[in-house]
Amino acid sequence: MPTNFERIKYILTKNPKLLAKLPSKIARKVHKHVHPVASLQLKINKNKRKRTRQINNYENPKRVLIYVIYENQAHLQAYKLFFLEALANLSDKVLIVLNSPLPDQDVEELKKYGEVVARKNTGYDTAAFRHGILLLKEKLTSFDELLLVNDTNVGPMTDLSVVFRKMSAKKLDFWGISYGEKQVDFTGFNPYGTIPEHLQSYFLVIEKNMFQTPEFIQYWEGLSDTDSRNKAIGKHETVFTRYFSDLGFVHGAVSGNNEDSAMYIHPLTMLKNFDVPLVKYTAFSNDTDDKFAWQGLKRKTEVPELIDYIQHETDFPTEVLEEVINTIKTTPHPEHILIIDGVENQIPQCTRYRVINKAEQLRSFGYTVWTVNASDFQMGYAEYASQIIIYRTPYSEQFEQLIKLAHQDHKPVFYDIDDLVYDTIYTDQLDYVKTLNAEEKAAYDSGVKSYGKLMALCDAFITSTTDLKNELLKLGKPVYLNRNLASKELISISEQVIKATKKDDLKVKIGYFSGSITHNENFNLIMPAILQILKEFPQTELHLVGHLTIPDEMKSYQKQLVSHDFLDWTALPALVAEMDINLAPLVDTVFNRAKSEIKWLEAALVGVPTIASDLGSFSEAIKQEQTGILVADELWYEKLKVLVSDKTQLKDLGSQAKSQVIMEYQTMHHKDELVEVIHG
Repeated sequence: MPTNFERIKYILTKNPKLLAKLPSKIARKVHKHVHPVASLQLKINKNKRKRTRQINNYENPKRVLIYVIYENQAHLQAYKLFFLEALANLSDKVLIVLNSPLPDQDVEELKKYGEVVARKNTGYDTAAFRHGILLLKEKLTSFDELLLVNDTNVGPMTDLSVVFRKMSAKKLDFWGISYGEKQVDFTGFNPYGTIPEHLQSYFLVIEKNMFQTPEFIQYWEGLSDTDSRNKAIGKHETVFTRYFSDLGFVHGAVSGNNEDSAMYIHPLTMLKNFDVPLVKYTAFSNDTDDKFAWQGLKRKTEVPELIDYIQHETDFPTEVLEEVINTIKTTPHPEHILIIDGVENQIPQCTRYRVINKAEQLRSFGYTVWTVNASDFQMGYAEYASQIIIYRTPYSEQFEQLIKLAHQDHKPVFYDIDDLVYDTIYTDQLDYVKTLNAEEKAAYDSGVKSYGKLMALCDAFITSTTDLKNELLKLGKPVYLNRNLASKELISISEQVIKATKKDDLKVKIGYFSGSITHNENFNLIMPAILQILKEFPQTELHLVGHLTIPDEMKSYQKQLVSHDFLDWTALPALVAEMDINLAPLVDTVFNRAKSEIKWLEAALVGVPTIASDLGSFSEAIKQEQTGILVADELWYEKLKVLVSDKTQLKDLGSQAKSQVIMEYQTMHHKDELVEVIHG
């Protein structure tokens, strides 16, 4: 058996960076123990527990075991029975809590070892342990040790009685196999605001002086709503140790190594060097270096050597081990489509149409879809993805590694782009870009080139318009058209808005919803026509919404101008619905021809007609003089003059446009090229 010095030497050899942390760790330890205010109550509690510890029976304890089973296979796996049998041999009473249904023959087999109770699979193991403890509450006083163990342990690989004797000699109040590391609270539910070092909850042994206290029962009675993994971890697993430690109870672990998630990453090391008598079931799944890569780690797998060690150096049954390995290899994992959002709602319209609405469209065909911001992405999100869609995300080494791993596993990776912002040959045409100074231009171009660099690594492209598709095809890869579609929520909001809106019959409201700072050039295209309309038709109002600089030429018509700040998308339909005419001008450039028809779509949903430049997606979507008006650059005044003078035509155009969008542009069950390629 290795000495403590040998264990420390091993840990520091494997993790030399820990040497640098040693002085600060010692300082924190000293501060903890010498801080008079912080330690006073703890000292009182510890003295109290020291006295009560005298009732504990460390020599020949009478044990009660609560063993929790959740089975996702057709029959109970043999390793669970084998571990249960070893525990039952050390226990005087066994309560088996089933978190899942089992065949009758499996239940009968379990009854050989103890009482079996079944419950609904809610609250994870935490709620199952709670269920068992509260069932036995009145009987616990007749026992010396309470064992809380779940079915994620493969073993024992050594004699469990030796482990129990070793831990009994330490005269602890509660102990486990291993500690979990101190870290930031990734759950969002830990009451301490951070995750402290804690005994991992898969195997806990609690002595009489602790489980017979009112505080112990009160803890479990007050524990509720652990119906998600994060809640179970944040509210219980990472709380239990500190909670009872603060009450003065002393704890410990079989293993002295809690670095680098050792039970899962270094299972062979834990068996050989740290007296651990078991292997965590999921540790066997880390059987290649790539499995760690999918977790964002660079580690060498120990699993092949682990299997060899178990087969030749332990008495663990070969057939049980083989079942574990085969089950892990053959059990399918639920697949999903992963969408990575590089915009991260910085441009809300982009995230909504290209991420949220796309997910809704794909889900309507029965697919499971996960979405994640690029800055929050972890490799694990993609490990079991059937397809990966990266939307408008800049290059990084992490995403290059993702694509490399995806290609090894034959997962297609699509890059979704909805603007010509991946090559400066296009963005240099923008008036906005031409106004940037050298430093600003360099930063802007760097972002554009970064999109292009990541795109080049992907297998195919997804885009929103035919013109953009044609430009992307020049890159020599497949391109799939996936137009911007109206979500269920937008359609619902628009319907409610129509019912609530009463238009002013004495005015003709013309709306220009600019959307972004690049659109000034487009407004300049129609400004002469607008000025003439405002002059000739005093009943007209021009509503300017969003990021637009009002030209000096328009200030003489101040009484007919109404400016609005940029609105949240849920509030926008109400403002659009007040309009009689929606303007959608575009200067004829390759950049603008690639833009989508969102302005027409959103106005149509509230029955407002659009007059748009006759190019790009507007030309494809709008049926001339039926669901909108398409206009050449030189004819804006003539077309607007006709519309301003005929509210009946405006109403008809808006009504027909709405019908077209409802028929052709809903997310739900909308088939397109993307859906076809996903279907395969």
